[in-house]
Amino acid sequence: MDIVFTDRVNRILEMATDKVDVHQALTPLHLFLAMCEENSGVCGELSSYLIKQYGFSFLHDFSKNLQPFHPAPITLPCCSVPVSPEVETLFTYAAGRMHRYNQIRLNEGHLMQAILKFEPTVHSLLTENDIAFVEKSVCASRDMLVAMDHYRSPDSVGESSYIRRAISTDLPALMELVEEQFGSGWIETVQNGFNKDEISIFLAKDNDRIIGFACYESFENKKGTFGPMGVVKGERTKGIGALLLHHSLSELKKKDYRYVVIEGAGPIEFYEKECKAVLIPIYESR
Repeated sequence: MDIVFTDRVNRILEMATDKVDVHQALTPLHLFLAMCEENSGVCGELSSYLIKQYGFSFLHDFSKNLQPFHPAPITLPCCSVPVSPEVETLFTYAAGRMHRYNQIRLNEGHLMQAILKFEPTVHSLLTENDIAFVEKSVCASRDMLVAMDHYRSPDSVGESSYIRRAISTDLPALMELVEEQFGSGWIETVQNGFNKDEISIFLAKDNDRIIGFACYESFENKKGTFGPMGVVKGERTKGIGALLLHHSLSELKKKDYRYVVIEGAGPIEFYEKECKAVLIPIYESR
């Protein structure tokens, strides 16, 4: 099982492992409880919601449903303790969701989608409204906010010669790349970026080949927005996405926006680290 986890999922896995007693195996419920306890990003929002619904003792109360022992544990390379067969199934499903979204790191959203599918105990502990909140807050892409008053672009932005603003003749090649790598959902947004007097799209190029792009103020032509952004699979983890992001934010900084909205952020942890973006909260009444 060769899966790369985000830092947050690695922390969740470590916390879940710590909950496993000597005769137990790691189960999906262990992972769910660890997600509620992790307390950052969408996990922090989930924890706050469940405290509001069930009180501060909800983790202790939910833990009473953990199995005292497991009759047929197995081992996985990514886990330091025995796991239930359901956990292997869960990781396989979560990895499938990751690949479906053309991502390369398994994040908390993929993990929660799998937990909701393969852990019936979670459905017995939560109401339908609770499950709907979890799906909306943890499993879906989220809008994020960047405070621009204190934003400073890194020095590497000025040194990145392979990042440039798109020009009109780039449109056919970019459209082809977007359709092939990311699907038709972003086509209209890319077209919007090219319809402006100053094209609001940056490209990363390797010689004549486009290997990444980032749009700003293109999604529904909304002012003060960033996204979507994409880097072709073979070129990820090289810092290209970060440079595209900061080139775009630097342009938005020039427009004196106090805040920039990142539309539909998928890799939430990436934006938290790169530009101190925060989630725009989802408010749910009881």
